[in-house]
Amino acid sequence: MKNKILLFLIIFFFLFFLISFFNIINSQNKPYFYIHTTSTNNYSKIDKKEYKDIKILFVGDIMMTRSVEARIKSLNKKFIFPFLNILDYLRSFDYVIANLEGAISDKGTKMGSKYSFRMKPDVAEALSKTNINVVNLANNHIFDYGKIAFEDTLKNLEKNNIKYFGNSYEPLIIEKEGIKIGFLGFSDFLKHLEVKENKIGIAVVNDNLSEIIKKAKEKVDILIVSFHWGEEYKKIANERQRKLAKIAIDSGADLVIGHHPHVIQDIEKYKGKFIFYSLGNFIFDQNFSKETMIGVGVEVYIRSKKIENIYFRKFYLNNNFQIENMSERLIPYELENKIYLLREAKTPGEWQKGLMFVKKPVDYDGMIFIFPDKQIRTFWNQNTFLDLEVYWLDDDKIIGKDKLESIEKTKMIKTIQSPGPINKVIELITTD
Repeated sequence: MKNKILLFLIIFFFLFFLISFFNIINSQNKPYFYIHTTSTNNYSKIDKKEYKDIKILFVGDIMMTRSVEARIKSLNKKFIFPFLNILDYLRSFDYVIANLEGAISDKGTKMGSKYSFRMKPDVAEALSKTNINVVNLANNHIFDYGKIAFEDTLKNLEKNNIKYFGNSYEPLIIEKEGIKIGFLGFSDFLKHLEVKENKIGIAVVNDNLSEIIKKAKEKVDILIVSFHWGEEYKKIANERQRKLAKIAIDSGADLVIGHHPHVIQDIEKYKGKFIFYSLGNFIFDQNFSKETMIGVGVEVYIRSKKIENIYFRKFYLNNNFQIENMSERLIPYELENKIYLLREAKTPGEWQKGLMFVKKPVDYDGMIFIFPDKQIRTFWNQNTFLDLEVYWLDDDKIIGKDKLESIEKTKMIKTIQSPGPINKVIELITTD
């Protein structure tokens, strides 16, 4: 009898162990989290759906003919050459969106001025390989070689799985992670090329702008509007650009992106929405100035049907019209009604290093320190070679300001302290 009981216990514990083991394995493959119920002291296990950020990168004008094409040929390279140094970066995004400054075709007849652009069909394949998978067509060069080249451009884009917008007043809608994102593009030039019923063309700024944007917003969760506008080589947006941007946001746009000036223009925030007036050149052959050889990338991170974060980078073209390098990721931050481009410090190592050993010139305005809790904090100028204006922030509210001169001026370490508990500090580099 004792032997039977012993055998029963052995089998029972073996089965218990086996079931427990498989439950553990199963739980590791099924993500979940716990929520506290108000009715008991127990925790209820519920399924958790993992939502990923949708990552979008906006870049400026792409024109890969004229001197760009000639340089690529002289180097015996392919059209992917200008992007080689940042390929991994471009491919890290779900969507990379550019302004296509000209037709991609070997057809058509030159219709415009001597500044007319038509890129080889192989350019479409190169764009696709770099992950530039959406382009804006609403600009002043897309019809440089007429209707035939324009229609051929659409075929070449489609053949390479590149989506486009700006040739219709209906938004391009992309759905991912259960979120609908809409894109509209408008040109403020060449209004005789306006798309109409039974007539191909481009979307242009007209009296129905507000209504078009409102209707588009009804169909999507997030709406991004691009404008081809402004004055070439002007670093500050004009009043018409500002007016159109605000109409777009008042009508439902969540973000406004601009191009055409070929240089980077100022940034504005209106009703909590960003306006990037001009991203400058991405790939272009305007090597007659430093400003036309620098472009902008606007990184947009979307989650839970809203824009969660926006970052800013600069791209630097070399004399081969190849992107040589890019800046680190910067935060466009509104402070006292002005947008500053700031480096970000979010970890103990970054807090400790701050702006130590940095010397001018730099391609940003300062640094923002983001802390997980609110405390009274002390900063000093050890190994700091810049004069700084310091803002103490409780969340995004300024509770105090200080000046912190460089160690070269003070000759000895100087410390400053926040006037109260804070969780953000901004150091702005003062101009001479």
